[in-house]
Amino acid sequence: MSLTNRNKAALVFVLLSGIALWGLPDQVRGQNELFGMNGTLLPALALALICGFSLLDLALSLLVSRRSDTNRETLRANDILLSAGFVYGLLLVALSAALFTLLLPWIGYLPASCALVLTLMFGLGGRKPVAILVISFVAVVALYLGMRFGLGIHMQAWPINIFRAN
Repeated sequence: MSLTNRNKAALVFVLLSGIALWGLPDQVRGQNELFGMNGTLLPALALALICGFSLLDLALSLLVSRRSDTNRETLRANDILLSAGFVYGLLLVALSAALFTLLLPWIGYLPASCALVLTLMFGLGGRKPVAILVISFVAVVALYLGMRFGLGIHMQAWPINIFRAN
């Protein structure tokens, strides 16, 4: 039985969310207890939900699929087209997120997040550099303040030794 494009996309999402969940930095993951949850649980919970729902979509589509081999290539309303643009966007987001995860402990949340947002906005078609710079800075600062004061997540905002006196 061959996989449809929807099945392939679900497999890619399961794989990427599983890798991201496994590679989530300890400063984001935190020390969560089962019922004493805090804000650091949110990134892991979001990735677990993405992984779980993608697995559910894959399982349901494989169980419910009753297409014959001749009808399998016919597109339906819920099929996903794997075009070059879709693959480019998926790779851009995955590689940017992986780079963000690697850079976060070294350069801090604010520079890593600004770099992530700038990369995604320029890579996905943004053409107004000044607007992109302003939006990325304002969005990252708003997210940092929301996590810091709204959820109580203490993240390293800047590189480790940037403000230390010698």
